[in-house]
Amino acid sequence: MPSPRQRTGFTLIELLVVIAIIAILIGLLLPAVQKIREAANRLKCSNNLKQIGLASHNYHDVNDAVVPAWIGTNAVDPDGWASWGVLLLPYLEQDNQFKLWDLRLVASLQTPAAYQTQPKMYSCPSRPLPVLSVSDFTPAGGALTDYAASFGPDALVDKSTGAIVPLPPSMMTISGTTMSSWRAGQFGFSGITDGLSNTTFFGEKHIRPASLRGKNEDRSIFGGQNNSIRRMMGRSVDGTTVRLLSPENDATATSNTNFGGPHTGVTLFVFGDGSVKPIRNTASADLLTALVTRAGNEIALDN
Repeated sequence: MPSPRQRTGFTLIELLVVIAIIAILIGLLLPAVQKIREAANRLKCSNNLKQIGLASHNYHDVNDAVVPAWIGTNAVDPDGWASWGVLLLPYLEQDNQFKLWDLRLVASLQTPAAYQTQPKMYSCPSRPLPVLSVSDFTPAGGALTDYAASFGPDALVDKSTGAIVPLPPSMMTISGTTMSSWRAGQFGFSGITDGLSNTTFFGEKHIRPASLRGKNEDRSIFGGQNNSIRRMMGRSVDGTTVRLLSPENDATATSNTNFGGPHTGVTLFVFGDGSVKPIRNTASADLLTALVTRAGNEIALDN
């Protein structure tokens, strides 16, 4: 009798079943992988803010002052003088980049390496990779940051009530070139009477989807475009409420000046004591006001 034919492979139906099972497993695993990746990105983002916070403390130890949001005048926006992003470089192990800067001169007069080198700790890994800015103080563009100075509830320049605010301008003209003289800061830690642990220093800045990457309020940290350097939150003097925004939000009038990170439901901040804390995007205006002002005598209730 002839022997029965032995099977040497899968039938088409069996193969389709295996493929379907693999697809189901991938579908089940993908959300878990994405959650793990986002958790790692959030941890890295927290570490970036921690480094910026520690650099602010080291700046204060050396200069007996809180680092200013920027020096000079903002009259030449988007050009401008050194921002906090420049002044903290030596305390972030970026001294070689800092040494390229002449703090008397605007950004556009610096050597390109001074403003085009991208410090790693200024970028959140949950956002697209940084590029050089466009339509900025120089056609070649400058490096970016995903973090902003905590300015207060209002944009009142050197009269702003947050912890990281500009110096009053001190300008001079030499051989036709406008230059800035500067001191280390307006006040020291003793001027933050609400307490360092109750006052935000830096946080994740909301960037409208159409502005990512390098446009509008996402321009260079090394230029003078104010909305790329600082953010506000809380209740302003005219009663306007400035809330934390989710990543996709671009519908409010202040979308280019709000805090708001790419992480689900929260925005990360580093406080004056160096601690990094998430604040829920649903936090009340009263809480945000209490946390953003340096000497408002508010009581910051639980987040």
